[in-house]
Amino acid sequence: FSLISNQVHLKAMIHPDIINLRKHDALHNTDYVPTLTAYFANNRNALKASTALHIHKSTFFYRIGKIQSITGLDLENETLLFAYEFSFYLLTYLENSK
Repeated sequence: FSLISNQVHLKAMIHPDIINLRKHDALHNTDYVPTLTAYFANNRNALKASTALHIHKSTFFYRIGKIQSITGLDLENETLLFAYEFSFYLLTYLENSK
Protein backbone atom coordinates (compact mmCIF):
# COMPACT_ATOMS: atom_id res chain seq x y z
CA PHE A 1 0.00 0.00 0.00
CA SER A 2 2.84 2.35 0.78
CA LEU A 3 3.87 2.36 -2.89
CA ILE A 4 0.67 4.15 -3.82
CA SER A 5 1.32 7.81 -3.14
CA ASN A 6 -2.24 9.03 -3.60
CA GLN A 7 -4.49 7.75 -0.82
CA VAL A 8 -7.55 8.56 -2.92
CA HIS A 9 -6.70 5.51 -5.03
CA LEU A 10 -6.57 3.36 -1.92
CA LYS A 11 -9.87 4.71 -0.64
CA ALA A 12 -11.46 3.90 -4.00
CA MET A 13 -10.59 0.23 -3.49
CA ILE A 14 -12.66 -0.04 -0.30
CA HIS A 15 -15.78 -2.07 -1.01
CA PRO A 16 -18.91 0.14 -0.96
CA ASP A 17 -20.66 -2.29 1.40
CA ILE A 18 -17.99 -1.66 4.04
CA ILE A 19 -18.34 2.09 3.65
CA ASN A 20 -22.12 1.77 4.03
CA LEU A 21 -21.74 -0.50 7.03
CA ARG A 22 -19.45 2.01 8.74
CA LYS A 23 -22.03 4.72 8.12
CA HIS A 24 -24.75 2.47 9.50
CA ASP A 25 -22.70 1.82 12.65
CA ALA A 26 -22.15 5.54 13.16
CA LEU A 27 -25.78 6.43 12.57
CA HIS A 28 -27.41 3.62 14.55
CA ASN A 29 -24.72 2.97 17.18
CA THR A 30 -24.31 -0.66 16.09
CA ASP A 31 -21.19 -2.84 16.14
CA TYR A 32 -21.37 -4.48 12.75
CA VAL A 33 -17.93 -3.42 11.50
CA PRO A 34 -16.17 -4.74 14.63
CA THR A 35 -18.19 -7.95 14.27
CA LEU A 36 -16.99 -8.53 10.72
CA THR A 37 -13.46 -7.48 11.64
CA ALA A 38 -13.40 -10.06 14.44
CA TYR A 39 -14.76 -12.68 12.05
CA PHE A 40 -11.90 -12.11 9.63
CA ALA A 41 -9.29 -11.75 12.38
CA ASN A 42 -10.31 -15.18 13.66
CA ASN A 43 -9.97 -16.93 10.32
CA ARG A 44 -13.70 -16.74 9.58
CA ASN A 45 -14.49 -18.78 12.66
CA ALA A 46 -17.76 -17.62 14.21
CA LEU A 47 -17.19 -19.20 17.62
CA LYS A 48 -13.72 -17.70 17.99
CA ALA A 49 -15.01 -14.33 16.78
CA SER A 50 -17.85 -14.32 19.30
CA THR A 51 -15.39 -15.20 22.06
CA ALA A 52 -13.05 -12.40 20.97
CA LEU A 53 -15.97 -9.96 21.03
CA HIS A 54 -17.13 -11.24 24.44
CA ILE A 55 -20.61 -11.94 23.10
CA HIS A 56 -22.75 -15.06 22.91
CA LYS A 57 -22.56 -16.93 19.62
CA SER A 58 -26.28 -16.32 19.02
CA THR A 59 -25.62 -12.57 19.33
CA PHE A 60 -22.82 -12.96 16.80
CA PHE A 61 -25.13 -14.75 14.35
CA TYR A 62 -27.84 -12.16 14.94
CA ARG A 63 -25.36 -9.45 13.94
CA ILE A 64 -24.25 -11.42 10.90
CA GLY A 65 -27.90 -11.69 9.87
CA LYS A 66 -28.31 -7.93 10.20
CA ILE A 67 -25.11 -7.38 8.20
CA GLN A 68 -26.48 -9.70 5.51
CA SER A 69 -29.70 -7.70 5.30
CA ILE A 70 -27.80 -4.39 5.08
CA THR A 71 -25.07 -5.43 2.65
CA GLY A 72 -26.20 -8.60 0.95
CA LEU A 73 -23.30 -10.46 2.53
CA ASP A 74 -23.10 -14.08 1.43
CA LEU A 75 -20.80 -16.16 3.64
CA GLU A 76 -20.44 -18.68 0.81
CA ASN A 77 -19.14 -16.07 -1.65
CA GLU A 78 -15.35 -16.24 -1.31
CA THR A 79 -14.80 -13.34 -3.71
CA LEU A 80 -17.03 -11.03 -1.69
CA LEU A 81 -15.46 -12.15 1.60
CA PHE A 82 -12.02 -11.43 0.17
CA ALA A 83 -13.14 -7.98 -0.98
CA TYR A 84 -14.49 -7.21 2.50
CA GLU A 85 -11.37 -8.47 4.24
CA PHE A 86 -9.12 -6.54 1.85
CA SER A 87 -11.19 -3.43 2.55
CA PHE A 88 -10.55 -3.81 6.28
CA TYR A 89 -6.81 -4.10 5.64
CA LEU A 90 -6.98 -0.91 3.57
CA LEU A 91 -8.93 0.92 6.27
CA THR A 92 -6.42 -0.14 8.93
CA TYR A 93 -3.54 1.02 6.75
CA LEU A 94 -5.19 4.36 6.00
CA GLU A 95 -6.04 4.99 9.66
CA ASN A 96 -2.49 4.15 10.77
CA SER A 97 -0.83 6.28 8.09
CA LYS A 98 -2.45 9.56 9.17
